[in-house]
Amino acid sequence: MHLTRRFISENNFYDEGLLIMARGISLFLGMDYSLADNLEYIKNAHQAGFRQIFTSLHIPEADYAQIISQFEQVLNLAKQLEMRVIADISPNAYGYLGIAANDLGAFKRLGLSGIRLDYGFKPEQIAEYSNNSAGLLIELNASTATADFITQIMAAGANPANLSACHNYYPRKNTGIGVDALLRKNALFKHYNIPVSAFIALTDAKRGPLYEGLPTLEFTREMSPRIAGQILLQLGIDNLCIGDACASEEILAQIGQLETTVIELELAKFSSNPCYAELLNGTHTNRPDAAEDVVRSQESRLMLLENSYVSRKINPECCTLRPRGSVCVDNLYYLRYSGELQICKRDLPADQRVNLVGELTADSCYLLDYIGDNQQFKLILR
Repeated sequence: MHLTRRFISENNFYDEGLLIMARGISLFLGMDYSLADNLEYIKNAHQAGFRQIFTSLHIPEADYAQIISQFEQVLNLAKQLEMRVIADISPNAYGYLGIAANDLGAFKRLGLSGIRLDYGFKPEQIAEYSNNSAGLLIELNASTATADFITQIMAAGANPANLSACHNYYPRKNTGIGVDALLRKNALFKHYNIPVSAFIALTDAKRGPLYEGLPTLEFTREMSPRIAGQILLQLGIDNLCIGDACASEEILAQIGQLETTVIELELAKFSSNPCYAELLNGTHTNRPDAAEDVVRSQESRLMLLENSYVSRKINPECCTLRPRGSVCVDNLYYLRYSGELQICKRDLPADQRVNLVGELTADSCYLLDYIGDNQQFKLILR
């Protein structure tokens, strides 16, 4: 879904009044991956549709001498590919980079599109930064923001058109935020039309030194990246970023094509009966009067019974218990409902008129709550 927004600047993620669901990767120089690895990763991400790079200039475990030596090459490649680079900084970053205090133009001359102010900056200073003449985007920490802090920034004369917000990622297990906190913090920025970013973790290629993933939402830490990304988008996150470094080309492709208009549900199991094959090939739409217990495909009967190539009769088979996440098709005993695909949103009993033909992954079941009236969805066999 594209939300109407005004055009702001090249540093924000807008195009002719439409909010673009941007995609970003994270790079951590001076840590697990070589410069060559990082440069190749940037190229792969760009190929998959990613247009933003997040990096941090205050990781205690990083080799800062190595960071500085590699930073210029990363920025040069990003400029060639027209990718934005946002660097997470603290007041100490000026010293690491040899930049005079508060010289925002120097960050821009380095090739940065923006800086994320993690901690140590006062509201008046942030407001002043947001009015910089260098065209440098100022990004706030969305996870730690409070209503009073944002009010103080705005009262000090901040320019909201040159602000964005980005949630933290959380390297240690059990420390990520929850959905309620995410929505509450997002609302602080949405009030001023400020876009918000958040992170998903990888299930492999996790960043050191803990190697436990870098998500914003704790419950997505071990989740399929494709599912975790969709949850953030459905929760209203504007810009989606992979927290861990060096995702595979497969994961980059999956995340790069995500959108809010079509929810992609991963299947753990699906029937080998060719009768149901077409259900995997098309896009389904939940009914405009969304049911309480199941997701109902408007297209499935046409896919299975009324297409111009073949007319199928759905015979009873596997009429078993239907736990949450079960993918089912009504058989001929359900009369005019025969051929309707349903996905169970809660545990349902066995019914001799309903065939169990597949099962969502546990991660995908989280997305069922976001399939409302007329929401489109696809079934993806892993």
